[in-house]
Parts: sequence; structure tokens; C-alpha cells
Amino acid sequence: MTHIVRYLADAPIKDTFMEMLTSPPRTKNSKTTNNLVKRKPGRPPADAEINIEHLCDVAVNIFAEKGYSGTTTTEITKKAGVARSLIHYYFGNKEELWKASIKRLANEFISQFEQSKKIHKDLDGIQMIKVMVRQLVHFYAKYPAFPKIVAQEMDQHSERSEWIINNLIYPLFNLTGELFKKQRKLGNIKRIDKEFQPSILLGMASSFFSNPFLIKHLYDVNTFDEDVIERYADSVVEIFCYGFVNR
Repeated sequence: MTHIVRYLADAPIKDTFMEMLTSPPRTKNSKTTNNLVKRKPGRPPADAEINIEHLCDVAVNIFAEKGYSGTTTTEITKKAGVARSLIHYYFGNKEELWKASIKRLANEFISQFEQSKKIHKDLDGIQMIKVMVRQLVHFYAKYPAFPKIVAQEMDQHSERSEWIINNLIYPLFNLTGELFKKQRKLGNIKRIDKEFQPSILLGMASSFFSNPFLIKHLYDVNTFDEDVIERYADSVVEIFCYGFVNR
């Protein structure tokens, strides 16, 4: 996360994070796509019946638990119950499986947000921001492994951290760009240093679900109970939106 903040803070962008959300990705490869799996030419192996989503979910959880270097494709395929040869057939190698697995989750969030904008098109900007924050909380509750993987890779500069920034971070920021930009122009959003705001929102939305044992130990609460998730979402919306919104 420190690397994300430093990287974005040094980027040639506007004075505030809310304006930064409208800045285009710096590479042409930053657009997300649903075409995450490209099959190799030729016939698949005889046992090529495979649930790609299940395989990616298994991969994400293992990558989050053991890190990229500590994870093997053998372990992933064994846990997923598929032949190891299918990794090569569908993804080519471990790195491409890693990319496809986390990009699938980012695409899901983007798709849900775009759908929410259509459903709630009559809401004013601040109310739509509340919808987005609530959706982010539910996303992290569903996929607590996602922020763990991002945090692992953002600890230092690498090809994978660059890939995450260009293919996940910038597109996700751009997604809400116009929404925040309009509210800033209307004077509805406070000016807060750009290097603080991503950590505030992402930290609030994800940390509760990244530490389930701690929460259970301290408060005897299951972080993944539906009622708990909803109450936590209410709290994050209240604190984030009314902390950032001018009243």
C-alpha cells in the first residue's frame, strides 16, 4: 500500500486525489477486459473440463496466503481438483494465472459499479458515492484475499506491482472519476491531501475483513456474518462520506 501511495503521489496529476481519479491510465494496457483466459491453439487435454472461476478463486486464496513466490501451480491444481496441464493450456504459466485471477475480481467490481450507476441513475452524486463505498465494503467482504495480494506486491517495486497499478489501480480510480470530480466542483467534497485518501477509504473498507481472527478474539464477532457485514458497511459509509462531505 505504501508503494501505491508513493507511486500515485509522484504521478503527474492534479492537486487532489479526487481529481486524480479522472487521470487516464499511463499505459495502453490498463483497460480491464472480460477476456481473461486465452486458450492455446490445438486440442485441450482429455480432462479439460474445468471451472475457470473456481480455479481462479482457489488461486487467489492461495496467492494471498503464501504470496506469489511461495505458491506453486501444483498446489493450486491439487486444491482446485484439476489437472496441472490445464494451467498451461488455459493460462500458459503461473504469472498469467495470477494476473487472470486478480483481474477477474477487479472486473467484477467494475461491472457491479457500472450496473449500480444504471440502477441508481436518479441519485445525486453524494448518494451515489455512498452506494460505491457500500459496494466496496461488500466486495472486500466477499474477496478478502484481494487486498492481501495487492498489499503483498505493493511492498516494493516489481513488474507485478507495475502491472497491478496499470491494470487494476488506475482503472478502478478512473471508474469513479467523473462522480468525484463533479462533486468537487460543486464544493460538496472537502480538499484532503491526495496521498491520504486512498489509504483512508481502502483501509476502512478492507482491514476489518483482513483480520477475522483478531476481530473474533477481541469482540467475539464473525466478520463474515451477513448482518455484521451490513452494519460495518453502514459504519464505513457514515464515517467516510460525512468525513469527506461538506455540510
